[in-house]
Amino acid sequence: MTSYLRVVWQAFLLQAALARRGPQNMLMLLVTPMQTAGLLSLTLHAHRPDAVANAVIAPGLVGLWVAALDYAGRVVPEDQWAGRFTPMVAAPVPLTLVVAGRVAAVVLVGAVAFAESWLVAAAGFGRVVTVDEPGVFVLAVAATCLASVGTAMLLSGVIALSRARDVLQNSLSYPFYILGGVVFPIAVLPLWVRPLSRLVFLSWSAQLLRDAAHGTARHWPLSLAVILALGAAALAGGMWLTRRIVDVARRKGTVGYA
Repeated sequence: MTSYLRVVWQAFLLQAALARRGPQNMLMLLVTPMQTAGLLSLTLHAHRPDAVANAVIAPGLVGLWVAALDYAGRVVPEDQWAGRFTPMVAAPVPLTLVVAGRVAAVVLVGAVAFAESWLVAAAGFGRVVTVDEPGVFVLAVAATCLASVGTAMLLSGVIALSRARDVLQNSLSYPFYILGGVVFPIAVLPLWVRPLSRLVFLSWSAQLLRDAAHGTARHWPLSLAVILALGAAALAGGMWLTRRIVDVARRKGTVGYA
């Protein structure tokens, strides 16, 4: 177990070093303040002080999803293109652990979006958003980050196997903002769509974060369990796909093909 954690940590440091060379991985942090300002402006203009917390939470969730989809989802494809895939496959450690550590580094950057949205609300609009149940809120953010890592692992495998990677990535953003109830509650969606929303961890995370902020998180243990379960299921699927990518590349002799 210790050796596995060491591999994950080294992969985390590798991704941090690559991020310093490629500042484009930080672009999501430039978008979050603008999103926060737009949502807060609409909320305050509509005289809805009760929805201020929602307008601050939403950009944080969007930042996490962007990290999982746009950056972490490209870990394997970019390694293939840059020629890093060959030494990683040849290394005496499972590639799944390497991808997991690198994905975790990207998701951690996305989690900074929560702090950014809070700072924009306080410094730009004079709205200091308080959380009535801070313990539940912190647990919800932590569970959401873990679920994002699992989901990013799954997306990384799916995108690597897809023949239309860019199209797939571009089509998985706004539909999940809607299904995940990120900008507005799921209750406003048509009845036939709501069961699909419950399969998206963002829907549970968004509701739990809003409830924790407003002090109405009565069934938070169940919500946390579902978020972690969905993240674990996605992680298992992502690890299986990653192993499949390696097996197919070895069988076809395309490990070094970019």
